[in-house]
Amino acid sequence: MKYTYLKLIIFGGLLFVGSSCDNFLKEEVYTQYAPEEFLKNETGIQNVLVGAYSQLQVQSGGGMREDQFTLSEFPTDITLESGGQFEKDALPYINFQWDASSPFLLSIWARMYRAIRNANVLLDNIDNITSISPAKLDLYKSEARFIRAEAYTHLHRYFGAVPLLLTTKTTDFQLTRPNDTEFNEFVAKELSEAAKFLPVKANARGKADKGTALAVLCKFYLNTKQWQKSADAAQEIIALGKYQLFPSIETLFSVDNENNNEFIFVYPCVAQAGYSNTYMPHAFPPNYPIQTNWINYGAQFRTYTSFIKSFDPNDRRFKMMLLEYTDTKGAKLKLVEDANGKPLDNARSFKYIPDPNAVSENNGNDIPVIRYADILLSRAEALNEISGPNQISIDLINQIRKRANVPNITLSSFPTKEALREHLLKERAWEFFTEGKRREDLIRMGRFISSALERGKNAKPFHVLYPLPQAEIDANPNLKQNDGY
Repeated sequence: MKYTYLKLIIFGGLLFVGSSCDNFLKEEVYTQYAPEEFLKNETGIQNVLVGAYSQLQVQSGGGMREDQFTLSEFPTDITLESGGQFEKDALPYINFQWDASSPFLLSIWARMYRAIRNANVLLDNIDNITSISPAKLDLYKSEARFIRAEAYTHLHRYFGAVPLLLTTKTTDFQLTRPNDTEFNEFVAKELSEAAKFLPVKANARGKADKGTALAVLCKFYLNTKQWQKSADAAQEIIALGKYQLFPSIETLFSVDNENNNEFIFVYPCVAQAGYSNTYMPHAFPPNYPIQTNWINYGAQFRTYTSFIKSFDPNDRRFKMMLLEYTDTKGAKLKLVEDANGKPLDNARSFKYIPDPNAVSENNGNDIPVIRYADILLSRAEALNEISGPNQISIDLINQIRKRANVPNITLSSFPTKEALREHLLKERAWEFFTEGKRREDLIRMGRFISSALERGKNAKPFHVLYPLPQAEIDANPNLKQNDGY
């Protein structure tokens, strides 16, 4: 099923998206078909949706590397990069020296607005279709609304409130930025309305369903500090009875186990260029013994020793880290500390178990965007922010800790909201390393800048947002740049 849907994404991407557009402000023709002709039947609708999904899902080479690592983990206290030609691109993000000219920021911006554009094409034209039942039309509209809203939440994590482009039937492309309230209300309404008509279970992996929409909504509420709404959305997901923690955290990210009940929202991958997970070639250390069908990149994704040493040694999640190895020349190499105890900051996350059938850098491991563990910890955090330490939050955290084989925590150990918040920040790091969540967690809990300063970085308060791409600022005089840039 996953492979069938990815073939549709490939087809739909070629048919409908095929875009050299780097700037949503330019009106361009993206297909030889007029929308009113193309969107006359379910095949046309599905192709438009597939084109939108293909832009929303940032799997594959640069997309995954830039989105989940360069922008989301390299500026944090977990992951760094060195080596290869990529080092010069990664260093500005590691050292808080990025600026508005970054091609990575423009790439994410352009890709998300292409997803928005494709969703708008469908929403602008679907009500003219009379050959499909109203129930199916509601489903397709809900998928499009989900895609559009998720693209906006994606942009929001990096840039804050961005222009709301809601139709293709306009010649006004020099939009202004909405205020936070307007933006937040729009996204929340879109996701809430989408969830009403989406099925509890989608007919293909990677497509939106009710839980997916609610999960994105839950995380959006959390990151915008709407605590009660986040807690309520999390409880609604729990009440679906559809999701559960996968028993073996060590193998959760293997290809064999990707059809599990913990992954709520995923980018489905296959071992094919353009639609793959390309993390592991960056994780293999030099001269690591690999299969002949794998590849080892010069650009190395490494883990800070301070994070490695924060784990309970019995933590099952700790077993997903490579701490030492014997290389192809027979040398035994340590990655955490040297013989004198000096931190090497060189351990490797092997969370994504290498795909035995990978083709060079292309692995087929699905990329989880939101999993059930995140929903449990999100509800625990939101409840703590509402009323301080409470037994419900403790019990939710202990579900995660039980699977990890570490001792339960107790309510009496956390006398203040701040104490439990600090523990949740650690728990989320142990649970979600290599998943692109650390930057948003540090920002939300007020530790992003102070953590960077502790590592000797020249971080400033305005660094909690990235600058809007300079190309967009240049193209639109009404677009206000984020402060500090």
